[in-house]
Amino acid sequence: KRITDGALSLGHEVEWLTHVEFSSPAQLGPIAVRPVFTATMYDRYRADKRASLPPDLDARLLRELKEGIAAARVGERDHVVFHTAYADVYRALPGYVAGTDWSRGPCLHVCTPYDLETMPGKTPGSPLADVFSGLRTIEAVDRKLFFWAETPQLAAHFTARYGFNVRALPLPPPRPESDYAAAAEAGPVTALYLGAAREEKGFLHLPDIAARLYESHGRTGKLRFVIQCTPQIVGYVPSIKAAIEALSRFPAAYVRLIEAPLGEDEYHAELAACDAVLLLYNQKNYRIRGSGIAVEAVCAGKCLLARRDTFCASLITHGGGRAVDGVDDTVHALAELAKRPGEYRERASTQAAHYRRASGAQAYVRRIIGQADESRRVPFFPSSIAGHVSPVLFGSAWTG
Repeated sequence: KRITDGALSLGHEVEWLTHVEFSSPAQLGPIAVRPVFTATMYDRYRADKRASLPPDLDARLLRELKEGIAAARVGERDHVVFHTAYADVYRALPGYVAGTDWSRGPCLHVCTPYDLETMPGKTPGSPLADVFSGLRTIEAVDRKLFFWAETPQLAAHFTARYGFNVRALPLPPPRPESDYAAAAEAGPVTALYLGAAREEKGFLHLPDIAARLYESHGRTGKLRFVIQCTPQIVGYVPSIKAAIEALSRFPAAYVRLIEAPLGEDEYHAELAACDAVLLLYNQKNYRIRGSGIAVEAVCAGKCLLARRDTFCASLITHGGGRAVDGVDDTVHALAELAKRPGEYRERASTQAAHYRRASGAQAYVRRIIGQADESRRVPFFPSSIAGHVSPVLFGSAWTG
């Protein structure tokens, strides 16, 4: 929605190609919605959907994409954006280019927050590394087909690994700054965990962190935790169940558990009311991979407590938070935050303003549209890695 607002404010028309079951919200306004797609990236993980999926899901996606573009009557000056691409999208791209007069069609922009290890839609018979290695041979690349990643780290990784340009396209702020009232200055400092209860997001560390701060900061009313613990798509694994049980033993004034899914307004209300967001994500999975929650947190002016050497930690640009290494470091960081909350809030506010200036919705749209300008096209080897990796390493990938 924010990307749409950015496009509209720049004078562009916008149409959404959506899932057939998409329900258009009232606040969407005068945006054309065209129901096209019959599957989602998560259907492979849902038992009720998995049985009905065709073996060639990418072929169906390709057909539906072609039909949607044809029905929308978009031309060569228009742009089609996949803002959260997954494996089936990438598998469908060679067929899309081969089966259309791509030079006279719209520019296609494909962006992902995922690395290949975590990307939804992987199948045993079609290794994603092979799929990505083949993308560089598509004639339309950097002419009518453009690849993007949500983080600079992920963009540089794909570019260096697979030999074609992948550019950074940071997420814009999800809501206007006015939507985020400052957290209450009186009362305990609030540390918030948002999203599904998942091991890779550090959920298993929360009981230990809460226990070690309880006597010094819980009983004294200096600190409290608000923890969303809704299940992920596959449900609760035993270790997560045990962690939730341990957290439930603390007084509700110290640890409040959110066990039901949050609506959008409820979600952002919790974010607005907190002081810090816990992003203790696994370094292996989140070193280069994007995080919508992290972007939402920084844009809301909240302190980030993020695992060191992750994308989330890279958003701590003005001292609005701490990059931490483990439980000991996190306990110390929370104690410091509780000691000087005003100082950290001020830094987080500066951090939010910096991100909003650099990565607003209009900037997102301008990056997409500007990249299709022939005068801005460059040979392979983008600025995101130039000067850091020798061109010799790429051999025939170098075309400059």
